[in-house]
Amino acid sequence: MNITIEMASSINGLIAYENGSEDFLLERNYQIMLDFLKNYDCLVWGNTTFKNVMSWGSDYINDLKDTTVIIFSKSNIEYPYSNVFVVNSLEQFYKLCEEKNIKNVFISGGATINTLFMKETIVNQVIINYNPYVLNKGINLFEGEFFENKLVLDKVIREQEDILQVWYKVINNNEINDNKINS
Repeated sequence: MNITIEMASSINGLIAYENGSEDFLLERNYQIMLDFLKNYDCLVWGNTTFKNVMSWGSDYINDLKDTTVIIFSKSNIEYPYSNVFVVNSLEQFYKLCEEKNIKNVFISGGATINTLFMKETIVNQVIINYNPYVLNKGINLFEGEFFENKLVLDKVIREQEDILQVWYKVINNNEINDNKINS
């Protein structure tokens, strides 16, 4: 399975205000995500992220009508979209991926979901769209339980509207541990 995390953030790595609003992020980020999705089998979001997108209006949800969307939620919630599936654990996620023959996974938030996957050391790459904005308080790219992963810079792209897109490859934690042992 190939797993990519892609997120829009301020230049200091905040993805939302403390109240969850993402108003400071440029509209261009959504189009970037839609372009990426053409190369993936599904989009993974947390329930809060999905609710935020739903609040933007039906056009945003309609953009995803041909995309399998997997929502992580702690509650047994159902959405009225045939392409949206709700899971409450990685086990359910893996089972759904097997049933749907999903091989390429695109994760785009929120912070808890990003952490869940990074902590499991199953992410292959991380792509951050740094928006020309600074916040001193808000929600980080990753929050929750401790984890650590080494990244290697893959490429940098200057996107439209002064967004700086930075691509990283994730180094397998076993490689990190081997390097620590051999040091």
